[in-house]
Order: sequence, then structure tokens, then C-alpha cells
Amino acid sequence: MKMFVYGSLKKGGKYHCYLDEATLVAEYAVANGIIYDSGLGYPAAVLSEPGKITGEIYDIPDELWPALDDLEGYTGGAETDLFDKVTATVESNGDTIEAIVYVAKDPKLLKTKVAGGVWDVSHSLLV
Repeated sequence: MKMFVYGSLKKGGKYHCYLDEATLVAEYAVANGIIYDSGLGYPAAVLSEPGKITGEIYDIPDELWPALDDLEGYTGGAETDLFDKVTATVESNGDTIEAIVYVAKDPKLLKTKVAGGVWDVSHSLLV
């Protein structure tokens, strides 16, 4: 299954090591929506708001999903989940790809809009 990453999981990001066993599908991809700086060293996406989010696409082996869900604070429906896991259409090199995206579930993560929809991975390393 493919995943669109837009924050600390991107190449050079603090948590990119979680993707060591994943295969890079697209180094540049765009999803509809916006990202917010959570103030915690990682961004949070909202796909229902107009804008563009830039990220990468990876093919994720099944055995990596539990660790990724744990990292993203996703249990599959709990009231305390930080993120939700949704399928979205992402564009890369003129192609459309269906990919999993972790999106903000907890509104407290939505502190400041990230201009241009591009998360600077160096922000993740500072926290």
C-alpha cells in the first residue's frame, strides 16, 4: 500500500528511519489540502481545505504499518487519536496515485498554516 508523507517522515526528516524498508515511489508529489505546524516538531494535514501539500510517496510493506500507526498516534477510531488514516488521490509526474495520508484528527494540532504547503524537515530536527 502506498503512503503520502509530508512532514517528519520525508527524506531528511526526524522519523524518516521508519521508512527504511519502504520503497520510494515518487520524490515529488502533491495532495490537495493544507498543512499546519503543530508546534510539536511535525505538521498536520487537513485535506478538506483548499491548497496544495508537497510530499513524497512510498510503497509501505504490511509489516511497517503498526509502527507508523503508533508514531502517528492512530489506533483506528479512539477518541484520543491524534491523526486519522485516509485514502486520498495524490498527483506525481502527471499521474494520479491513491495513497494513505495521515490527517489531523485532533484540532489542537492546527496551530499555524505552513506557507506554500511545504514542510521544512529541519523544523522536525529542532524539537
